[in-house]
Amino acid sequence: MLQLMQSLSVLAFGKVRPTARRVARSLIGAVVAGLFGLTAYIALLIALGIFLSREFGPLAAALIVAAATAFVAIMVVVVVGAFNRRSERRILARQRAARARLPDPVTLQILAGLPTMMRGKSLLATAAIAAVVFVLAKSQGSGSARDDDD
Repeated sequence: MLQLMQSLSVLAFGKVRPTARRVARSLIGAVVAGLFGLTAYIALLIALGIFLSREFGPLAAALIVAAATAFVAIMVVVVVGAFNRRSERRILARQRAARARLPDPVTLQILAGLPTMMRGKSLLATAAIAAVVFVLAKSQGSGSARDDDD
Protein backbone atom coordinates (compact mmCIF):
# COMPACT_ATOMS: atom_id res chain seq x y z
CA MET A 1 0.00 0.00 0.00
CA LEU A 2 2.85 2.36 0.85
CA GLN A 3 4.48 1.67 -2.49
CA LEU A 4 1.22 2.53 -4.27
CA MET A 5 0.89 5.80 -2.34
CA GLN A 6 4.47 6.75 -3.20
CA SER A 7 3.88 5.99 -6.86
CA LEU A 8 0.69 8.03 -6.87
CA SER A 9 2.39 10.95 -5.15
CA VAL A 10 5.19 10.90 -7.73
CA LEU A 11 2.60 10.90 -10.50
CA ALA A 12 0.54 13.66 -8.89
CA PHE A 13 3.31 15.89 -7.58
CA GLY A 14 6.27 14.82 -9.69
CA LYS A 15 6.37 18.04 -11.67
CA VAL A 16 6.31 20.35 -8.64
CA ARG A 17 10.08 20.46 -8.12
CA PRO A 18 11.01 20.98 -11.81
CA THR A 19 8.30 23.64 -12.12
CA ALA A 20 9.59 25.45 -9.02
CA ARG A 21 13.13 25.34 -10.41
CA ARG A 22 11.93 26.65 -13.77
CA VAL A 23 10.06 29.50 -12.07
CA ALA A 24 13.11 30.36 -9.95
CA ARG A 25 15.38 30.38 -13.03
CA SER A 26 12.90 32.53 -14.92
CA LEU A 27 12.65 34.96 -12.01
CA ILE A 28 16.42 35.25 -11.68
CA GLY A 29 16.73 35.73 -15.45
CA ALA A 30 14.05 38.43 -15.40
CA VAL A 31 15.81 40.28 -12.56
CA VAL A 32 19.18 40.15 -14.35
CA ALA A 33 17.60 41.25 -17.66
CA GLY A 34 15.79 44.04 -15.81
CA LEU A 35 19.04 45.28 -14.28
CA PHE A 36 20.76 45.32 -17.67
CA GLY A 37 17.73 47.04 -19.21
CA LEU A 38 17.75 49.66 -16.45
CA THR A 39 21.49 50.21 -16.98
CA ALA A 40 20.93 50.68 -20.71
CA TYR A 41 18.07 53.11 -20.03
CA ILE A 42 20.21 55.18 -17.66
CA ALA A 43 23.07 55.21 -20.17
CA LEU A 44 20.65 56.36 -22.88
CA LEU A 45 19.39 59.20 -20.68
CA ILE A 46 22.95 60.27 -19.86
CA ALA A 47 23.92 60.21 -23.54
CA LEU A 48 20.80 62.20 -24.43
CA GLY A 49 21.61 64.71 -21.70
CA ILE A 50 25.19 65.12 -22.95
CA PHE A 51 24.01 65.53 -26.55
CA LEU A 52 21.35 68.09 -25.60
CA SER A 53 23.73 69.98 -23.30
CA ARG A 54 25.94 70.75 -26.32
CA GLU A 55 22.95 72.18 -28.17
CA PHE A 56 20.96 73.90 -25.38
CA GLY A 57 23.18 74.03 -22.29
CA PRO A 58 23.22 71.77 -19.25
CA LEU A 59 20.16 73.20 -17.45
CA ALA A 60 17.92 73.13 -20.50
CA ALA A 61 19.12 69.62 -21.38
CA ALA A 62 18.28 68.36 -17.89
CA LEU A 63 14.84 69.98 -18.08
CA ILE A 64 14.15 68.52 -21.54
CA VAL A 65 15.15 64.99 -20.42
CA ALA A 66 13.09 65.32 -17.22
CA ALA A 67 10.05 66.61 -19.13
CA ALA A 68 10.29 63.83 -21.73
CA THR A 69 10.64 61.17 -19.02
CA ALA A 70 7.72 62.61 -17.05
CA PHE A 71 5.58 62.70 -20.20
CA VAL A 72 6.33 59.04 -20.96
CA ALA A 73 5.58 58.10 -17.33
CA ILE A 74 2.22 59.91 -17.48
CA MET A 75 1.37 58.16 -20.77
CA VAL A 76 2.17 54.77 -19.21
CA VAL A 77 -0.08 55.54 -16.22
CA VAL A 78 -2.91 56.65 -18.53
CA VAL A 79 -2.64 53.54 -20.73
CA VAL A 80 -2.49 51.17 -17.73
CA GLY A 81 -5.48 52.96 -16.20
CA ALA A 82 -7.43 52.57 -19.43
CA PHE A 83 -6.61 48.85 -19.54
CA ASN A 84 -7.66 48.47 -15.89
CA ARG A 85 -10.97 50.27 -16.49
CA ARG A 86 -11.69 48.09 -19.53
CA SER A 87 -10.85 44.96 -17.54
CA GLU A 88 -13.08 46.11 -14.67
CA ARG A 89 -15.96 46.72 -17.10
CA ARG A 90 -15.52 43.21 -18.50
CA ILE A 91 -15.58 41.72 -15.00
CA LEU A 92 -18.72 43.68 -14.11
CA ALA A 93 -20.40 42.58 -17.36
CA ARG A 94 -19.56 38.94 -16.61
CA GLN A 95 -20.95 39.31 -13.08
CA ARG A 96 -24.18 40.83 -14.44
CA ALA A 97 -24.49 38.03 -16.98
CA ALA A 98 -23.90 35.42 -14.27
CA ARG A 99 -26.53 37.04 -12.04
CA ALA A 100 -28.98 37.05 -14.94
CA ARG A 101 -28.47 33.30 -15.38
CA LEU A 102 -29.22 32.56 -11.72
CA PRO A 103 -32.58 30.98 -11.00
CA ASP A 104 -35.24 32.94 -9.16
CA PRO A 105 -35.18 33.09 -5.33
CA VAL A 106 -37.85 30.39 -4.93
CA THR A 107 -35.78 27.97 -7.00
CA LEU A 108 -32.70 28.83 -4.96
CA GLN A 109 -34.59 27.99 -1.75
CA ILE A 110 -35.66 24.67 -3.23
CA LEU A 111 -32.06 23.96 -4.22
CA ALA A 112 -30.93 24.83 -0.69
CA GLY A 113 -33.25 22.12 0.63
CA LEU A 114 -31.81 19.41 -1.64
CA PRO A 115 -29.00 18.33 0.73
CA THR A 116 -31.57 17.69 3.46
CA MET A 117 -33.58 15.53 1.07
CA MET A 118 -30.44 13.61 0.13
CA ARG A 119 -29.84 12.55 3.72
CA GLY A 120 -33.02 10.47 3.68
CA LYS A 121 -31.86 8.49 0.62
CA SER A 122 -35.37 7.27 0.06
CA LEU A 123 -37.13 6.65 -3.20
CA LEU A 124 -39.41 9.61 -2.47
CA ALA A 125 -36.38 11.92 -2.02
CA THR A 126 -34.90 10.69 -5.30
CA ALA A 127 -38.18 11.35 -7.11
CA ALA A 128 -38.44 14.81 -5.54
CA ILE A 129 -34.90 15.67 -6.60
CA ALA A 130 -35.56 14.43 -10.12
CA ALA A 131 -38.70 16.60 -10.26
CA VAL A 132 -36.77 19.67 -9.07
CA VAL A 133 -34.04 19.07 -11.65
CA PHE A 134 -36.64 18.64 -14.38
CA VAL A 135 -38.47 21.84 -13.43
CA LEU A 136 -35.17 23.77 -13.26
CA ALA A 137 -34.10 22.45 -16.65
CA LYS A 138 -37.44 23.42 -18.20
CA SER A 139 -37.38 26.86 -16.57
CA GLN A 140 -33.93 27.47 -18.04
CA GLY A 141 -35.18 26.51 -21.51
CA SER A 142 -33.48 23.12 -21.73
CA GLY A 143 -35.13 20.72 -24.14
CA SER A 144 -37.09 23.44 -25.91
CA ALA A 145 -37.23 24.08 -29.65
CA ARG A 146 -34.60 26.82 -29.40
CA ASP A 147 -31.97 24.22 -28.35
CA ASP A 148 -32.42 22.54 -31.73
CA ASP A 149 -31.77 25.82 -33.55
CA ASP A 150 -28.27 26.25 -32.05
